Amino acid sequence: MSAGGAPACYQPRLFQAAGRIGRVRYMAYSIAPALFYLGVWACGYIHPRLLMVPVNLGFLSRLLTAALLAVIGSRRLRDIGWPWWLAVLLHAPSLLPAYVPMLGALAWLAALLSTALCLIPGSKLANRDGAPPCPNTRLTVAAACLWIVWSGAIVWLALALR
Repeated sequence: MSAGGAPACYQPRLFQAAGRIGRVRYMAYSIAPALFYLGVWACGYIHPRLLMVPVNLGFLSRLLTAALLAVIGSRRLRDIGWPWWLAVLLHAPSLLPAYVPMLGALAWLAALLSTALCLIPGSKLANRDGAPPCPNTRLTVAAACLWIVWSGAIVWLALALR
């Protein structure tokens, strides 16, 4: 406990909407929605009609994934003191159809913002959004490392297929 009676840190949960998360948790928590979307995409690749009956499950899965990632991104933005609504900018391009003009520019902006969230350290002190998160567990660090390995594999595959 700190001098004012408030906790010095708090233990964040995966899809909790309030609070702050650090860089490692941001990467680790982003894996769950990404794996969900990858699973839906794989099911649609194996059986394409699955995603179109009775509603467009492909779009619904993109919407759910973007919403979950926006919640996680907004918590990370709160940790570094930036406005939480930038999370909408971060994940809105994934909801737009591929033929929308300027989608490439939005995607690059989202990629830069996501990279910044992974690199900029958060405040070690309490800010207007609460106390800093408690130190990461080994499982959280391992999940963040998995994200780094997965991202590297995707880049390698993209370059190899080019």
